[in-house]
This record gives sequence, structure tokens and C-alpha cells, in this order.
Amino acid sequence: MVTVFFAVLIIAASIIFSAQNNAAVTLSFITWQFSASLAIVVFMAVLAGMVIMGLLWMGAGLKKSMKKRAGPLEAAKGGRNSSLDKDKDATKSP
Repeated sequence: MVTVFFAVLIIAASIIFSAQNNAAVTLSFITWQFSASLAIVVFMAVLAGMVIMGLLWMGAGLKKSMKKRAGPLEAAKGGRNSSLDKDKDATKSP
């Protein structure tokens, strides 16, 4: 719920900022040029940032979910590196 509140707050602030700064701007990148209102440019930049952060957040959640699922499987087969650990113990004999 807090995340939704901050998302709405950021969107509202960007809309207010964009409405007050509606002059035309030209963006250029190498040979590409794009002319639009500053309001559109700011809103699209904020939207792109939110999409990128959302994808990163979902990726972190997926990674955490995969670790939770892998835990019981690794415990059932004796751990991930159980054969390597046995080899290390055998080579450490005094």
C-alpha cells in the first residue's frame, strides 16, 4: 500500500511539473531528433523509470522465489556440493 502511495505521489508531482513546463523541446541522439512538449518528455521519462524499476523489482522477487523452491530440493538430495565436501574432507587427513 505504501508503494502505491509513493507511485501516485511521484506521478502527481511529475504531472504538476509537466503542466507548468509545457514549452517545446527538441531531443537529439546521434542522428535521431524528436520534438515534443516538455510535459510529454518528462512524463515519458518518469514512466520509463517506473517500468524499469518494476522489472528489476519483479526480477528480484523471482530470484527469491526460486531460492525458496530450490531449498527443499537441495536438502532432499544432500546439499548442492555434498560430493565436493566429501572430497575436501578426504584430502584433509592429518
